[in-house]
Amino acid sequence: MRNNKLIFIILLSLSNIAPHSAFANEVQDITITGAWISEAPPTVSTLAAYAKIMNQSNEKKILTSVSSPTFTRIELHLSKLVDGMAQMKKQDSLMIEAENYIELSPGAYHLMLFNPDRPLKAGDNVIIHFNFSDGSSSIIEAPVKKRISDAHNHHHH
Repeated sequence: MRNNKLIFIILLSLSNIAPHSAFANEVQDITITGAWISEAPPTVSTLAAYAKIMNQSNEKKILTSVSSPTFTRIELHLSKLVDGMAQMKKQDSLMIEAENYIELSPGAYHLMLFNPDRPLKAGDNVIIHFNFSDGSSSIIEAPVKKRISDAHNHHHH
């Protein structure tokens, strides 16, 4: 009985310490919401994904890589109009300023997902890992959805 009491006291003291650890704070610094993957015909090997990445910390965060077990690779891209022509350019990283956010949206920053391991359709869900330069990461589940319109006009802040 005495050992059980000692174990209980140790576990109670650890539960009071853990929320203040560096790891617990890192997890809360970044919040990724509204994630979704645009449905494409089954023969298409490249899909696009979107989300809002919020940085609640008082330091900038740099997104350095994104991965998923469902795709062979994921790249960060920026679409913009140049001389009236839409151009897409791969980005090596993406900085999210302190206490700010970046919107990954059609016609702006977005994720390009290459070679899915199976045809994806609306209603499917995909695990995506976001990795940051400080070693922190966020793992989300993004649903596949039908794209309603390309007329979104979002910008980053």
